[in-house]
Amino acid sequence: MHGYLKSAFPLLGCCLLLLSPPVSAQETGGSEGSSSGYSGGNSSGGGTTTGRSPATRISTVPQVVTRLDQMQALCVGSGAYVVDCLAERIEAIEADASNMAGYNEMHQILQQAAKELRILARNNRDPLQPRAKLSSKDGQLSSRPLVAVAPSRRRAAQTQAVKILQEAETKLLRSSTQSVERANQYRQVAQALGSNKVLLRS
Repeated sequence: MHGYLKSAFPLLGCCLLLLSPPVSAQETGGSEGSSSGYSGGNSSGGGTTTGRSPATRISTVPQVVTRLDQMQALCVGSGAYVVDCLAERIEAIEADASNMAGYNEMHQILQQAAKELRILARNNRDPLQPRAKLSSKDGQLSSRPLVAVAPSRRRAAQTQAVKILQEAETKLLRSSTQSVERANQYRQVAQALGSNKVLLRS
C-alpha cells in the first residue's frame, strides 16, 4: 500500500499542475512589467538576445538614437495600442543593446520606462479588443501581441504615458556626469525618446 501511494504522488502532482489556471499578466500586476518578452536579454553586457536577429543588434549610442526615432513609424496610427506599442519598441531596443557595455544608467532608465508603460497599458486594457501585432512600412514588426487601452481610460493613460517618458528624459539628462561626450550622448537619447510623446497627444 505504501509503495502504491508513493508511486501515485508524482501522477497526482502532474494532474494538479494541468488543472491549475494560467497566471495572466493582469493577475500578476507588477511582475508583468518585469517580463519584456525576450529570453536571455541582459544589459550587464554578458547576456544574449535570444529571438532577436543579429542584424538588429545595437552597439553604439547613435544606433540607439536612430531606433528611438524610428519608433514612430510603427506606433503612429496605432490608436488604442499606442502605449503598449511604445513599451514594446523600447523593450526591443534594450534587447538589441543588451551587449552594449558601459551604459548601465541608460539601460536602467530605458528598461524602467518600458516596464512602466507596459504595466500602464495592462492596468487599463480593453477586454473587448484582441491583442494585436503591428507592422510598419519600414519593416518593423512588433515582437509580441500588444494590448489595447479601453476608450474610457485612453486619455488618462496617455497622459500618464507622457509623464513616464518625461521622467525618463529627465533621468537621462541628469544621469551622466562622467564627461562632456557622455552627457551629449545621453542628451541625444533623451531627445529621441521624448520625440515620441507626440504620439500620445494626438
